[in-house]
Amino acid sequence: MNTIILNQSQKEKTQACPIIIGNNLVGKINTLFDLSVFSRIVVVTDTNTERLFLKTLLCALPKSAARVVLPTGEKEKNFKNVQKILIAMHKAYCDRDTLVINLGGGVVSDIGGFAASIFMRGVSILNIPTTLLAQADASIGGKTGINFLGIKNLVGTFAQPIGVVIDVTTLRSLPGRELISGFAEIIKHGLVANRTLFHLATCKTPRDFTNNKLIAIITKSCRVKADIVSCDHTEQHERKLLNFGHTIGHAVEALSQTSVNPILHGEAVVIGMMVEAKISELSGLLSQTSCSVIEEALTSLPLPKLPEVIPIQNIMDVIRSDKKSKNGIIQWTLLTEIGKGIINQVVCDNTVIAALKQTKGIIV
Repeated sequence: MNTIILNQSQKEKTQACPIIIGNNLVGKINTLFDLSVFSRIVVVTDTNTERLFLKTLLCALPKSAARVVLPTGEKEKNFKNVQKILIAMHKAYCDRDTLVINLGGGVVSDIGGFAASIFMRGVSILNIPTTLLAQADASIGGKTGINFLGIKNLVGTFAQPIGVVIDVTTLRSLPGRELISGFAEIIKHGLVANRTLFHLATCKTPRDFTNNKLIAIITKSCRVKADIVSCDHTEQHERKLLNFGHTIGHAVEALSQTSVNPILHGEAVVIGMMVEAKISELSGLLSQTSCSVIEEALTSLPLPKLPEVIPIQNIMDVIRSDKKSKNGIIQWTLLTEIGKGIINQVVCDNTVIAALKQTKGIIV
């Protein structure tokens, strides 16, 4: 079992957050954290995770623990389900000493954390991510949020959890697409801050890694994110590095949601990273050789085709409303080399369009 500490920020008054990584941890929560200090415990989960892991978790919690089970899917990150959580917390007589445990993937971490952060102006949060995407990204760093007006995570807060428990045995239940989706965020961490992690995460297909190897890879990935977030909890400076691949990725993900089989977040981020690496090259920041290495590694992942043609103009329209924009101008995170990102880059539309046209595997 490995533990990483996401350090406290004195300036932003955030607490230290232990990230515990290992095998068979879901049923041991009561040995990892002192739950007796909380007056109420509420578990937020979804229908898929309820079936797989909720019983194991409840065995480690007081019998009085309440639960909220949401439908599964990205479209469920909405105000209606936030209200459902808040009503359940009120009915359970929750007070300011309540703990909300988010058991599930990134959607559960985001919406459960958001509801907890606004109930009585904020109660404690503990994340137990059960997908690789959530383990590598969504559950760590204190970002919460829901989708609004068709824009991903347009509404949200920063609310650091008291801890994150990553149980790699939960990954056995994941379909192949979900596993690849999670590896996208790990690869991103390598591209912006750790060349060794990039090569380690792309040397095999995700299913070929053993549990112990996954623990090592996830630990290294979480350490990258923890180091970045510890320096910048509210995304004013260094934390913007973690946006690499997400400007294009969020646009592609949002535009695919109306299809019968929308692509997953991590799949969209893979597309985003390919395009944004190409933008880096066309902007003179990244060498053609490095861009080719990145493209080869990402295209080797078994990604599904986009469910339908996405016109370039539609992508351009969506990124203009991206929450990372300033005065209507996107602040891009790009690469200068593998393992080194650079923030706050302004790129002309013609360069973005050229990168979209030149990136392999993009249907436009």
